[in-house]
Amino acid sequence: MEIETEDKPPGSPLIRDSDIGNYLERSNFFIKYEGVNPTGTQKDRISRKHVENAIKHGYKEISVATCGNFGASIAYYARGMGIKAIVGIPAEYSNSRHAEIAAYGADIIEKPLKYEEMVEYIRGEAKKNNWYDASPGSPNKSIDVSGYSEISFEIYNQLGFAPEYISIPVGNGTTFYGIYYGFLKLYRERKIDKMPKFIATSTEGGNPIVYSFINGFRNIVELDPENIVETYANEPLIAYRSYDGQKALDALYKTHGKALYVSDMEMEEISRGFKRIDNLSVLPASASAAAGALKFAGNNSCVIVLTGSDK
Repeated sequence: MEIETEDKPPGSPLIRDSDIGNYLERSNFFIKYEGVNPTGTQKDRISRKHVENAIKHGYKEISVATCGNFGASIAYYARGMGIKAIVGIPAEYSNSRHAEIAAYGADIIEKPLKYEEMVEYIRGEAKKNNWYDASPGSPNKSIDVSGYSEISFEIYNQLGFAPEYISIPVGNGTTFYGIYYGFLKLYRERKIDKMPKFIATSTEGGNPIVYSFINGFRNIVELDPENIVETYANEPLIAYRSYDGQKALDALYKTHGKALYVSDMEMEEISRGFKRIDNLSVLPASASAAAGALKFAGNNSCVIVLTGSDK
């Protein structure tokens, strides 16, 4: 497989139609749908950049720790550009993307570790074996902010203004912070006259960003790993440590934002609703952003970032 021009992550669509508006009972809500990316999530925006950066600096292998989506994306682009992907997956995770990662030719490392422990394990192995490390919190993390800030620029170009609110699901907080950074750049360049209010949504199973904000903490608080409850629906959001959590938390406070825990049942219900109403495939975890918009945005303009399709 060779990466063709059309495999470059495109600008994702901003959807506003009457069917979705009627379903959400809001006329001023817009859907930023990242499910159109080649492997179905926003991760493609940064994976291509990481693989290109690895090749630029002479690496023969690129490694990442993942629960699924990021690994599939890195493996896809690594295969297309001709370098080896090494993907670390906690042994307890066995979602459908595991087979996809293997099909792209990646070497898979499985360990009986939690996700956060796998990130640290891969970081050590990358240093020892001279692999490029694309995992959260790596020395290459500036690529993540750059890649996700493009979502902000697209929203501005598609809308012609900054929305009053923007609702985004959070796990590590990387996508959330990248979008905040993009709007901050637009604000500093005087292209917008005020920042959107940011809404962070995550799982009742545990997330440090939402936990810290709801409890009024200014510094991110790690959670007890033993209290983390992972399910199919919440897996992309669940964390006891969020690698860009402090930056995401600061963004919430600076924009006078809001945060919300969303139950698995509500995520799944909204995901099914998007499929039924507009034939839009939405990962349940991504659908949590719609719950945040409904809770906090009222009748104001709001962009709901749906980070992935339910592949």
